[in-house]
Amino acid sequence: MYKTRRAQRFYAIALVVLVGILLYWVLLHWWFIAPLQQMAEEEEILQASHQRFSTLEAQRGFIQAQLESVTRRPLSDEGLLTTGEPEVATAQLMQLVSERLSLGPVTGIACTVLSRTPQTAIQDGQLLQVKVNVDMECGIESLAGTLYRLESEQPYLVVDTLSIQRTPNSTEAQDQQGRLAVKMQVSGLLSAMQVAGHE
Repeated sequence: MYKTRRAQRFYAIALVVLVGILLYWVLLHWWFIAPLQQMAEEEEILQASHQRFSTLEAQRGFIQAQLESVTRRPLSDEGLLTTGEPEVATAQLMQLVSERLSLGPVTGIACTVLSRTPQTAIQDGQLLQVKVNVDMECGIESLAGTLYRLESEQPYLVVDTLSIQRTPNSTEAQDQQGRLAVKMQVSGLLSAMQVAGHE
């Protein structure tokens, strides 16, 4: 009899504890504690962000002074097109494209220029950007070599856009297999101050 009462008391206490824990999670934790914890975490993140932005804000004057110094500094002619007129620079750009074609790949088909179309030069701060659209046919190996030479040799050129397709007649003849139709836009940079000096 005593053991039965003791067991009932134990089960009653355990039930009260479980109900208390359940009520805590249902009524307190999810409605009050969890939102407070989330707010505390968000506050820590905001404080870290505020500290980082405050550090950047403190450096604004120094960074702005450096930027203005770099902006006022004359551009080096290294890597730029060497002519002083946009029309001549465009002609130089088209010549450079032809010179940097991979004409003698170890394997595969050499590149052949089909057309070169100059585009209107664009002013960009101290620079004048001249562009030319190029249509050509290449093998895979020669195209890779051409793209590398275009952007790695001085004066530096940039391939702005590139479209590669298999030529329509690539399956008609054995010697045409692997030939690619390539359309790309290549640009070079010219110093605007140099252009102004020639006007």
